[in-house]
Amino acid sequence: MNLLQQLTVRGKQLCWRHDALSADDPVTAWQGLLKQRGVHESDAFFTAGLAHLPDPMTMQDMPKAVQRLVDAIVQHEHIHIFGDFDCDGVSGTAILVEALSATGATVTSSIPHRANDGHGVAADVVEEVVAQGASLGMSVDTGTTCFEACALAKRLNFDLMITDHHLPDASLPDAFALLNPARADCGFADRQLCGTGVAFFLLMAVWQALDKLGQRPVYDLRGLLDRVAIATVADVMDLVGVNRILVRAGLQRLNAMPVVGLQALMRVARVRGAVNAETIGFYLAPRINAAGRMQHGDVAMRLLLCTELEEAESLAEQLDTCNSERRQVEMQVLKQAESMDLDTAAPAIYHEDWHAGVVGLVAGRLARKYQVPAAVGFVDAEQQIRVSLRGVAGFHIGDLLHACSEHLLGFGGHAGAGGGTVRAGAWDGFVQTMKQAIVMQQQQSMQANRLEVDGVLRVSALHQGLAERVQQFEPVGRGNPAVRWLLEGAHIHTRNDLKGGVMRLTLSDGQCFVPGIVFGGKALRDALQVGQQVSLVGKLALDTWRGHGAIQFEVEDVLE
Repeated sequence: MNLLQQLTVRGKQLCWRHDALSADDPVTAWQGLLKQRGVHESDAFFTAGLAHLPDPMTMQDMPKAVQRLVDAIVQHEHIHIFGDFDCDGVSGTAILVEALSATGATVTSSIPHRANDGHGVAADVVEEVVAQGASLGMSVDTGTTCFEACALAKRLNFDLMITDHHLPDASLPDAFALLNPARADCGFADRQLCGTGVAFFLLMAVWQALDKLGQRPVYDLRGLLDRVAIATVADVMDLVGVNRILVRAGLQRLNAMPVVGLQALMRVARVRGAVNAETIGFYLAPRINAAGRMQHGDVAMRLLLCTELEEAESLAEQLDTCNSERRQVEMQVLKQAESMDLDTAAPAIYHEDWHAGVVGLVAGRLARKYQVPAAVGFVDAEQQIRVSLRGVAGFHIGDLLHACSEHLLGFGGHAGAGGGTVRAGAWDGFVQTMKQAIVMQQQQSMQANRLEVDGVLRVSALHQGLAERVQQFEPVGRGNPAVRWLLEGAHIHTRNDLKGGVMRLTLSDGQCFVPGIVFGGKALRDALQVGQQVSLVGKLALDTWRGHGAIQFEVEDVLE
């Protein structure tokens, strides 16, 4: 079947994810899927656990960082953690504070305010913590481009170590140690870790070193994996290799024994059933991020460190309120942005009254709408334009920011997101250079409007055994996409319209009957009439609501 000629009701162009695959039965579908994805059932992809994680000491600068941190712990030095205000930053700060405190060390931390401080390790904060007696500092999810802070730390004889994952500049800051897999001379874990992931590997190495000294803490680092998983998914990292191992283990933790703060957050977010990567992305991470967007990231960090249920419930409610406020403000700014003069080839816009906490989200919405990277900014207290960028498939925001660096005072980012401060009077130059950089990456972005499918199935192939086996690909996300099928020859036997555009279907080939469900399906309503024979794009999944091995086909789109 030539899928490249097929268009969907939502305007997507179907294409094969790999080679063509067609199946009338579940066994053929599963065997073909394994071949398509290049894996076997016995592969480490399905079975790899924490024991398969790489040696943390192979990360560049790790031996130096571990020795310094162990010395600080043994000598009871004051250690300060410089965090960041997004989900990755607060999660990484929380796990460092929790674990290092368990060693008996004196640990303090600081999270910058998004609008007032911006990203990075601020020089004035370095001065403050040195004055308070700290002798060792550690950043998490930030610091790779903080040249001023590192230089000041050196002058003050304050050992500042950087743990980060953002793309470095042409040169590196003069830090005591710089743990960043994105370094040209590193490449640890295929450069896929988020900031919290880097911090976790540092803790692993420290625990190993303390063990050799006979001073290994009783504290079990596996208790941190729930937050490592949340940070990895929230920062949209590829869920392959090391990240797959970490997130799988973290999801097991979230479903079995999450920390008190996350228990409270899941209750507030009305999370039901098993937690997966999608749960994190849609329910947990937005609420954690909302603190830094609307109030202060410190609120989210306190939740992630909380041990008292009453306090956790109060903080979780606060995050939920922040998230509701965030939605309202985001929609207001989006409406204003869309009413202004936008170059759809390079959507870049700012306004002095826009809220710092939502400009990145609005940029993401514009990027998805126009299928190119978008930049949205606000004007800070120093009258500087601070801009957030978001991209879509086929583009690399970190590379785009590097291309625009002559117009930026500072910047940082990775493949999917980034931001920076525009030099005074350089907005037009920034936009023009951004547009040129988009054109250079344009060829890759042509895949953005495609809807990839793993194979074509008949209704007779929709079986509990296949659904259970497909579930083994979890956690799915960037780099390890969910298995998607084109279901051919399906008759709409029944349809029940529910609230919110949800439709429950019964799909049939005349002999087999399988439940189907559509979420947000108003655009598909006319194409899903009872009695019609249709070709549906979607996922085969276990129905966790009904249980007992029940399955359903989750419809995402319909062929025209």
